[in-house]
Amino acid sequence: MIFYRINELANKQGKSLQNIAIELGFSKNYFYNMKNSKNSPSADVLVKTADYFHVSVDYLLGRDKDNYYQKGFDDGMDFVKKAMLESLKKV
Repeated sequence: MIFYRINELANKQGKSLQNIAIELGFSKNYFYNMKNSKNSPSADVLVKTADYFHVSVDYLLGRDKDNYYQKGFDDGMDFVKKAMLESLKKV
């Protein structure tokens, strides 16, 4: 599940898994090796990868269907947009 979530997120960003692995300081084939191995990534790797994609570790693990971090960000941006529009109306 982890590999597939990471691959999905990479595709959404238009980046290859190899480039993302290098950006995170992993070996270039780290994610492919993870897919083919029965070993799970360490907690540090999960956190670093989740932070990179702005998702929760639970999302990477498949424990959450939705990316709540992105939803929270989008909701927060909606609030900021509304507040800016209201302040512009007063000018």
